[in-house]
This record gives sequence, structure tokens and C-alpha cells, in this order.
Amino acid sequence: MDIIHNAPLVSIIVPSYNHEKYIEECILSIVNQTYKNIELIVIDDGSKDRSPEMLRKLQAKYGFILAFQSNMGLSKTLNKALNLYAHGKYIAGSASDDYMVLDRIEKQVAYMESHPEYALTFGKVYMVDEASRIIEDFAIIDPVKDPVESVKFEALIESDCIPSGSVMLKRSVLDECGGYNENTIVEDLDLWLKISYRYKIAYFDEYLAYYRWHGANITTDSLKMSYAIWDVLQYWEDKIDPKLAKKILSRRSSFSFNILSRQYKKDALHFLKLNRFYLDGFVLKNYMKGFLKLLFYWKKDYKYWK
Repeated sequence: MDIIHNAPLVSIIVPSYNHEKYIEECILSIVNQTYKNIELIVIDDGSKDRSPEMLRKLQAKYGFILAFQSNMGLSKTLNKALNLYAHGKYIAGSASDDYMVLDRIEKQVAYMESHPEYALTFGKVYMVDEASRIIEDFAIIDPVKDPVESVKFEALIESDCIPSGSVMLKRSVLDECGGYNENTIVEDLDLWLKISYRYKIAYFDEYLAYYRWHGANITTDSLKMSYAIWDVLQYWEDKIDPKLAKKILSRRSSFSFNILSRQYKKDALHFLKLNRFYLDGFVLKNYMKGFLKLLFYWKKDYKYWK
């Protein structure tokens, strides 16, 4: 890796919440980065476990910015970190149960500095279990099918392939987009769409972080996620090409109908009614699967994601 002269400051934000088992691994992966011009900001969002105690000890040893607050939620915590503490040219982050590859920041800064046309860059993540063992052949994030086309707005609005734990973006672009949307639980998708609508995004074909899968991830809540994603997509309905909007919303409504049909039947029927009079193979396949679940799984309690 080439030496980065006049190395720009990178603000790394960690919103911490009830991850006493994982927070030390997260912090150590940041303070031990090969890139040293880092400003680490950790805000504990009202943890009820031993996270605050552990963070105080880590802060005393490594000297990062540490703040505590009553529970505010992820987006408000991220915006607080940006508005009160972050001074970096670039912004990166990690969930408090995830951790980074040790040369991640060095590689991303070098790329961003040599490719100023990009507003955001991201890479791949390993899926790991509670013991930090890589889970082979398992992913919950849509794959990057094409390194150029997959990161354009028209593709991201239908298939979000950006793992937030691998993202580095320009602070100026984040400010222009108004920071993180505090009215949604899919603040990452909301931000990716706003950025890709205005700027270019770069896919970095390397593993940059470790995403922890332990069953308590918000992505397992199919009902909340379905409504949150629908609201974000609906925001764009009158801002993009009508044909694209009809296709995207119809596909999303059919997908939500399918995944909710076993456990949340009334909500599934609600999404069934939201089709924008558009049909293709993807929509029909979801309708077929969803109707089978409605007909044959009325009394069974299934816990599932997809």
C-alpha cells in the first residue's frame, strides 16, 4: 500500500447498544487499524448491560471520544456523532457487534483520495457467528452482480447490495444529503439512494469488515423491515421515471406479500393491494408463493427471514 501523504482525517462512528460480548473486539479492530489518522467516536445509546463499564476502560487506555445517553435510536445517535464530534474528511462506521479488517481504512482512504469522483466506496463483509467464526456460504446482503451497474441508483432502489459496515463516504456528501433519516429503521438504504441519485459509488472488491449474525439483528424483523423499505421506496415514486417507479413498487409489494404470508397474513394482504398494475416473472413468482402460504399455513407459527 502506498503511503498517503497529508493523510486526511477519518471519523469512525460506533453507536453502542447492549453488546458487551462484542464491543471490545469492535473497538480493538479500529484502534489497531494500519491507518492512524483516525478519530474514533463511540456513543453508548443507553445500554443496560456491561457495555458502559467496558467502554470506560477501553477509553481510558486508547483515548477515543466517548459519550453516554439515554436511548435515542440509531439514526439520532449517528447524527449526534456527526454534529457534535466528527471532524473528518471521510466518515466510516461499525455496529458495536461487528468489527473491521485491520487495513480497511488504509485501503479505502487510498482509493478515495485517488478517485475523487466517487462519493462513497464499500466492499464485501464476512458473515461471522457469536464466536467470530466465519459462516461459509451464508449472506443476507444482496450480491454485487456487476461492479458498475449494481451501484447505480436504478439498481440500488431494487437490490441493496451495500453492507453499511464496509462503507466510507465523504462528509461533505453526507451533509448535503441531510445526514441520516431519523424517521426510518432503514437509514442506510435511504442514504444510499440519496447519494447514488446525485453521485457515483464505487465497489471495492475486497473483504473489509465482519458482520455479526446472532439472531437479534434488526434485519430478522420481516414485518418492520417490509414497512420501512416500502416507505423509503414510496418517497421516490413521484421523483423518478414513472415506469421505473411502477416496476420497483410492484416488485417490492409482491416480495413483502410473499415473506409476510405465513406469519402476518393481514399485513401480507395489505401489500398485495399495493401493486401498481405491473406484472412480470418476479411478481408472479412471489404471488404464487404467497398464496400457497396463505392457503396452507394458517395455524403454523413460523419464524423466518426470507
